Amino acid sequence: MRTATAEKTVDTGHRRPPARVPKSKRTVKSKELAKLKDRYLIWMIATNYSQNTVNHAHNQLQSLFFFLEARGITRVADVTTEILEIYSIALRRLKNGLPPRPVYIHHRLNMIKQFFKWLLSQSVILKDPAEDLEMPKLPSQLPHTILTQAEARRLLDAPDLRSPIGYRDKALLELLYASGVRSRELLRLKVEDVDIKNRLVYVWQGKGAKDRVVPIPEIAARFVTEYVTQVRSRFAKLSKPDDGTLFLNWNGHKLNLNRLCEIMRKNVKLAGIEKRVTAITLRHSLASALLENGMGIRYIQKIMGHEKVSATEIYAKVTLTGLRSHHAKHFMKERRNAPRRNDFRK
Repeated sequence: MRTATAEKTVDTGHRRPPARVPKSKRTVKSKELAKLKDRYLIWMIATNYSQNTVNHAHNQLQSLFFFLEARGITRVADVTTEILEIYSIALRRLKNGLPPRPVYIHHRLNMIKQFFKWLLSQSVILKDPAEDLEMPKLPSQLPHTILTQAEARRLLDAPDLRSPIGYRDKALLELLYASGVRSRELLRLKVEDVDIKNRLVYVWQGKGAKDRVVPIPEIAARFVTEYVTQVRSRFAKLSKPDDGTLFLNWNGHKLNLNRLCEIMRKNVKLAGIEKRVTAITLRHSLASALLENGMGIRYIQKIMGHEKVSATEIYAKVTLTGLRSHHAKHFMKERRNAPRRNDFRK
C-alpha cells in the first residue's frame, strides 16, 4: 500500500488505455464529412476523452450526417441553423408511441454543438450554425434514494466478518461510503492507491480524466489494511499474475460492475433496508451527510470530483427536502392539525 505523501507523482500504470476511433458497418458517403468526423474523434482521443464519450460522439455525428446526406448536404459549409433545427425536431418524434426524454435530446444536440464549435476553432467554418440551436430544458434531477446516516451505519455493519468474503465486503463498503468514489473508480483502484499512513485515496483518471485525492477516516483505512493483509493475499494466490487491483473476487479475479451490484443487494438485504440501494446511492448519501454535518459545499465538491459546484448543490436541495419531511414528522402533533379557535376574526 502507498505510504508516500500526496505530492507523489502519478504512475502511468494507473492510466486507462487510450480510446480508439470506433468502426461502423454503415459509413458516411461524403468524404468531407467522414474525414472531419475522424479528425474530431482523433482530437477527442488526444484530449483524453474516454472511450464511451468517443463512441457517443461517433454515433451522434453518424446519425446527423446520414440525415444531412438524405437532404443532399455533403459539405459542412452548407449546414445552416435551419437544417439543424429540423434535425432537432426529428429527434423529438415519438418512438413506440412515447416521446423521447429531454435528456436524450439534450445529449445528442450538445454533442453536435461541441462538434461545430470545434470546427469553428479549427477555422474549418467561418460561422457556427449550432450556436443558436435551442436546447431542451432539463428537469432538476435529484438523487432518487438517499440513506440516512443511521441506515448507512446499518449497511456498513451488515457484512459477516467471520468469512473472507464478508471481510472483503466490509472493507469495500467502508471505503465506498467514506470516499464517495464512483463505481468504476472503485473497481480500478490498486492496492498502492490507498495511502494508509496519511489516510488518503488516490483516484486516477476519474470522470473527465481528472485525478483527485480523497481523505478517508481511520476506520475505513483500518478495514482496508486488514483486508489487504489477511484476505486479499489469499484471493490473489488463486490467479496469476497479480496486477495489484484492490478488490478481488474469491478466485483472484477483478470485481466487475455486475458483481458489485450483487454485493450491494446482498448486504442491503442483510441490513434490512427496504430502499433500492446501489453503489451510487452511497456516494449520494455521503455528500448529503457531509452537508448535513456542516461541511462547506466547496470541500464536498472536491471530494465528489465535481467539475462544477452546481452539481454539488443538488445535495443541498435533497437535504432541504429531508429537513422539511423531518420537520413535518416531528413537529408537535397537537399543532399539526389543531382546530382553529374562535377569535376576533369570526
